[in-house]
Amino acid sequence: MLPRLWVCSRGFLSPLRTIPKPIISNFILHPSSRFITEEALLKSSNLGEDDDVDNTGFIPKDMKESLLYYDRLLPMKSSKWDMRQLFLPLFYDVSEAGLKKHVMSLSQGEGDAKLPLKITQFTPVRRDGGAFVKFRVPDNTDVSDFNKQLMQNVADHAHGRLLDRLTHPRCFAVKGVPWIEDLARYPSPKLSVEFEGPDLTQENLYALFRRYGAISDIDPPAPDSKAVPRHAIVLFRNTRAAVSARQCLNGLQAGKTTLHIQYERIVKVNFVSQFIGEHSRIFIPIFLAILAGIAVIIFDPIRHFFITEKITSAYSFQKSKFYKNLVSYFTSTKRRMSQIISRDSSFGEDDLGWNSIEGMKAEREEMAKNIRLCIEENVNSFIVVQGPAGSGKRSLVQDQALKDRPNVLYIDCEHIIKSRKENDFIKNTANELGYTPVFPWLTSVSSFTDLVMQGLTGQKSGLSETKETQVKNILTLAADAIRDLALKNYHLADDGEHHLKEEDYLRQNPDAKPVIVIDRFQSSRNGRDSNAFIYSELAEWAANLVTLDFAHVIFITDDIGSVQKLASVMPSAPLKRTILSDASSAASETYVVNMLTQPVVGADGEKSFPEKMDTTDLFAYTDKLGGRMLDLQMFVRRIQSGDSPKEAFEGLVRQSIEQLTQTLMQPEENGFDRSQVWCLIKLLAKTDDVSFTDIQKLPLFKVNGYVALQNIENAEVVLLIRDKGVIQKVKPAKPLYGEAFREMIADKSIYNSMESDYLKTLISQETAKVSKMEDEVARFQGVEESRLFKDRLQYLAGKIAVSTQLISKWEKEMAALTLDTPKK
Repeated sequence: MLPRLWVCSRGFLSPLRTIPKPIISNFILHPSSRFITEEALLKSSNLGEDDDVDNTGFIPKDMKESLLYYDRLLPMKSSKWDMRQLFLPLFYDVSEAGLKKHVMSLSQGEGDAKLPLKITQFTPVRRDGGAFVKFRVPDNTDVSDFNKQLMQNVADHAHGRLLDRLTHPRCFAVKGVPWIEDLARYPSPKLSVEFEGPDLTQENLYALFRRYGAISDIDPPAPDSKAVPRHAIVLFRNTRAAVSARQCLNGLQAGKTTLHIQYERIVKVNFVSQFIGEHSRIFIPIFLAILAGIAVIIFDPIRHFFITEKITSAYSFQKSKFYKNLVSYFTSTKRRMSQIISRDSSFGEDDLGWNSIEGMKAEREEMAKNIRLCIEENVNSFIVVQGPAGSGKRSLVQDQALKDRPNVLYIDCEHIIKSRKENDFIKNTANELGYTPVFPWLTSVSSFTDLVMQGLTGQKSGLSETKETQVKNILTLAADAIRDLALKNYHLADDGEHHLKEEDYLRQNPDAKPVIVIDRFQSSRNGRDSNAFIYSELAEWAANLVTLDFAHVIFITDDIGSVQKLASVMPSAPLKRTILSDASSAASETYVVNMLTQPVVGADGEKSFPEKMDTTDLFAYTDKLGGRMLDLQMFVRRIQSGDSPKEAFEGLVRQSIEQLTQTLMQPEENGFDRSQVWCLIKLLAKTDDVSFTDIQKLPLFKVNGYVALQNIENAEVVLLIRDKGVIQKVKPAKPLYGEAFREMIADKSIYNSMESDYLKTLISQETAKVSKMEDEVARFQGVEESRLFKDRLQYLAGKIAVSTQLISKWEKEMAALTLDTPKK
């Protein structure tokens, strides 16, 4: 690019090699006439090209012309994306003719001082907001006087019109060789003044630049610096002054020094970014803390609202009459369609058919009434509804005990515990409590931030949280929302005179407190799950709500071991338990008959009624099943599929044996040995129940027998009957297991395998006892007064003899098992 060759001495020396010697000598002989030499250089390299200012960047002039620079004709362009340039035509006449007219109005003056002006060349510099104007100097007029008169006219005109007063245009004589370039160098109040020749002092620079505007600072080149080229920095107070100085003084020959001036970018020091870069260990934790605080301030009130809405459903569309009618219509339609396509839709609910059976209905209503009374009593309302799967626990609580209650929160533990990913676990937990919005993906971001912080500062930011901590935060906010909901009308009850306390208000108004229903609480059964900690968190959270008297809590569980854990959460207050037992024999028979006598819809859509059946066998096997709903449902399904009552019952027994066999194969980490389970199976195969006293006499239950029985109960093999917390009897976990126990004893392959393991366990246990006693006897050898220990030795000898007899007996029994002669 040609204009770049004239920026400095290094830039224009390169073309000199191709210029004729007379021209070079002319440049050397006349150093003061630099402009003439530059013009000669341009002409010497011209091969028919246009040498106007747009192509060369220089404005030539002869001796009878004057070149001046007018500033503030237009707003200057501060950057490439300066949007003001788009709106200039709306407020200014930006055409060259308009700018010329404006310059003439500024320069001519008025009256006798009016000058006969003739513009020979007009070059606007739109980037800088000014223009170079070349005038023809009148004859018999000195150039300096002409320039002085022009500048005076412009100054006088600047105090005239309001627009001129605001813009305050000025006019300066161009002393140097202006370089009009279109490079991406935008106006700046800082100028870089490069010296081609000896350095100028600060006083010299101040004298040259001060007329264009106030100067803030002058930074001369260091005296001992060997940097080439040498330059100084001149900082003006405003950009307009720097623009005028740059346009008028660039290329000025000051003694033996030529000035080359360019805009210098001002690098502003951002103290915030500087502080961040220099003190990252301090800033990042503070920033993250502020960010977390802002997030809490913004989102916690929103989450508080949604938790309250989850409990009250005040704005829920689902509670509207229209929605309920719509759901009822679609439910009935779905039921009809299921019948048409021969799909059995009668088994889908937890307590299907129980409430409609006479005898069971009155019993369920009495249980629901007891739950309501526990809530209305408002004393340690920590309620546990316990019963086997399929006994209608959820329906008893939701549809009967808490029907039409406005402030109930249902939490399904199964929906939470089945989450495999951490993000899904947090999301499901939040959804159950109405905690919205939740950002589970922030866990990954926080972990990454901690990793970065540890790399930068050597320590973690502490922003990342484990899922346990996140669950605690969710439960804490939910507890606050429940408290606020319970005390919603507290200010109405407190008249301001008696100063009713919050706890007194809550005692007097049990209906004001929400009811928290925690369904499918199976902490013992799912204790090995990676998310099992949610059970203990929910239990402690619920216990705190009841202790602080902010809510009533109802746990629904079919896991017997979970009841013991719930009891340990509130040891100071007894649990209020509602136990749903199996249905009576009459209710079971009524249920089975009702299900089997319902019409069946065929593929053609026609209904067919089943043939009349002999109820003698049906009732016999129904009584053997007991009143367990799930077993009765499977029994009915098998009969409807074509099995006889006997075949259906035998199929359920085989299925139960498979379940028990899987339980027996479980590792000893569950807290019991399978030989202990087999021992109970043999006893319960003979009778419906066994007293706890008899079980304590068994060899395998003499040590930690109580704990072993509890673990076996948690595995749902047996059921412990307690009285005032003390075990009285042991029964099969469900009636069908009694028949399964008897079948297992009768099956030779199962009996031989399990009995053999049982005998091996007894032999191993007795052998260990004998070995221990033999070691004690060996310690008496060599004792001089051994007769003093005669009684002890006789006791040990008797014990060893008895144990030896038992071991011998059991070995014989094992040998008999090998010969396929099981003992019964």
